[in-house]
Amino acid sequence: MKKRIFALFSSLQNSITANRQQKFFFFVSLSLMLTLSLILSVQLAQGANPFLKVEETVLSGSVEDDNSKAVMIVLDCSGSMSEPAPGAATKMIMAKQVLEQVLSKIDSRVPVGLRVYGSSPPVPDPVVACQDSVLLVPVGTGNRGQMINRLREIKPSGATPISYALRRAVEDMRFVEAKKKSVVLISDGLETCAYDPCALAESLKAHNVNISFNVVGFNVNNDLQAKAQLKCIAEATGGKFYTAETAAELAESVLDGVNRKLPSVNTVSGQLKEVKDTDKNNNRK
Repeated sequence: MKKRIFALFSSLQNSITANRQQKFFFFVSLSLMLTLSLILSVQLAQGANPFLKVEETVLSGSVEDDNSKAVMIVLDCSGSMSEPAPGAATKMIMAKQVLEQVLSKIDSRVPVGLRVYGSSPPVPDPVVACQDSVLLVPVGTGNRGQMINRLREIKPSGATPISYALRRAVEDMRFVEAKKKSVVLISDGLETCAYDPCALAESLKAHNVNISFNVVGFNVNNDLQAKAQLKCIAEATGGKFYTAETAAELAESVLDGVNRKLPSVNTVSGQLKEVKDTDKNNNRK
């Protein structure tokens, strides 16, 4: 009788131990499942798919590597852009409307950026006035809407620091990976600061900074001096010079400047910091 009771007691004890172990493993498994579910939920909420292999890519400019390019548009927003233009209230209004149309026609795979100059109110300090250039939208893709919105906020009012704006544009593109890099400059007149943008362009080229400047002279046909300076900027870097008087001509010029085929380059020279703006009163060889 005692043996039976002892056997029954032992069986009951083993059963209780087994149940405890099962419950322990059940709660451990449940905890692991809940933790995993929480991690997956966070990743999915952040737009990540944990089941896909993600590889980092470098901004390249085009699906076809041989034709990869990147473009920085530099727009004159100085006070003279508030003057009337053929078919529009002001040059600035026409330029904004044209750029909105052009941006919608540029291949969405091509990285494009937007920099302006002369958009700040006039100041008495020439040093400050001649550094009035702002990068509105960095070079990239998927940014066309942002560029249009920023454009609509701009009001023309300041000086015309072309040299400073071009130097900043080159630096903006320094680390953009593309075989062909260009700046499309849209200006309605001469540099108004104590620098010569043509000499700057020649200096950049001499220092192997391989970025072409395609320049659109907007409403400059009656200003021979401005026309000559802007043309020199383009030619010094292997770019193309355009003149535009109407919205149609401006749109065609800017779009051609963006799409223009350029010679391939490996990189932008690291000597950029050595390039100095040249006083426009100095004679160029």
